[in-house]
Amino acid sequence: MSVQVMGLQEWLHTVNSENWHWYIKRLSGNDTGSTGTHQVGFYIPNDTVFYLFPTLDSKEIKNPDAFFQASVDSHQRPAHEVRAVYYNNRFTEEDKKKNRNEARITRWKSGDSDSPLQNASNTGSLILCAFEKEGSKKDSTLVKVWVCKDAKEEELLEEVVGRIYPGENLFSQSTDFSGGIPPLPDTGKIRNLKIPDLWKETFPTGVELVQYTFDLDKSLIKLPPDKRLVKRRELEFKLFRQIEDSHLLPKISSGFSSVEDFIKLANSVSNRRKSRGGRSLELHLEQIFKEEGFNKFSTQAVTEGKKKPDFLFPSEKDYHNPSFPEKHLRMLAVKTTCKDRWRQVINEANRIGCCHLFTLQEGVSENQFHEMQASGVTLVVPESYISKYPKSVQKQLITLESFIAELKDLYA
Repeated sequence: MSVQVMGLQEWLHTVNSENWHWYIKRLSGNDTGSTGTHQVGFYIPNDTVFYLFPTLDSKEIKNPDAFFQASVDSHQRPAHEVRAVYYNNRFTEEDKKKNRNEARITRWKSGDSDSPLQNASNTGSLILCAFEKEGSKKDSTLVKVWVCKDAKEEELLEEVVGRIYPGENLFSQSTDFSGGIPPLPDTGKIRNLKIPDLWKETFPTGVELVQYTFDLDKSLIKLPPDKRLVKRRELEFKLFRQIEDSHLLPKISSGFSSVEDFIKLANSVSNRRKSRGGRSLELHLEQIFKEEGFNKFSTQAVTEGKKKPDFLFPSEKDYHNPSFPEKHLRMLAVKTTCKDRWRQVINEANRIGCCHLFTLQEGVSENQFHEMQASGVTLVVPESYISKYPKSVQKQLITLESFIAELKDLYA
């Protein structure tokens, strides 16, 4: 079947064998070039690139590279030559000040001036790169890429590979995704973790996991709100992985008495992973609001009809009080990614003309940002994420800390 008439589901079957390895991530602003930095091409972790291109694993040769063929099948782009390069300046004495130690795949525009991978409008898009590789000592010679074009394609892909959040990447042999329980991104482990005895029998709820995270490292409360949120999210994911391993590994090792039993387990794992992400972010934000001494908000409040904004300020009662000034009402929507989902928040509270949207997405295009502005959406992002957005919009972004300060001033 030709690429022109092939859908994502059919395409996945063509790149699913022992010779294919999948690398999955969401494109950041630095990947697509929307930030205007000198970096060209998308980032790929060193361990991954060294596995795919063993010849690049060198600190003696300055910036070793490898050329191979690449096609973007989602957009019917024919194969052309691209470059995998390991920038190892950190280990080259004369270039120590440059301090680079990262790998990228570049030259996407060399055969396609309108490459989807270098198109700012695709910032935040979920992509799958299928590398063909024969033998552990040989470099990959071909990569086929699918850039999801809309939320429906992203949902279809995540049904196969699991949820992929901004900043995460997943690399594994394609056949690892065919067993019903896809691998998770590698996050490392929490040392000396003591899992409550009850959790060894019954998997904790999302609320229990997040609450336990707060107690795992109490020193994090000393960090500014933005850093605290990011660090705690990382810690929570490590906790989730270790608890999941403690549940899954014994069951997988002991085997299954029927196919139905395995399918039941796989479905339960999939559902648990899906339900963890979005609600988790809301719970982290709620905790930080309280830690910062701010308690004037309602969560999952009902506005008009069945609309339920994530956070309503100062309260649901005030929102429904006609005499309460509309200029003193605020709404915060929470979306881990916002590329195709930001429009969902526009009409969640009719009395609030300008709503705030907290996201972990690593950048948006200038056009999309201005479209959000015109629709009355103000982006709130962690302070460390601001550099991932176009320079022209960075000063118009709000950090979590500044958003909390604004609320405190409003309701003082």
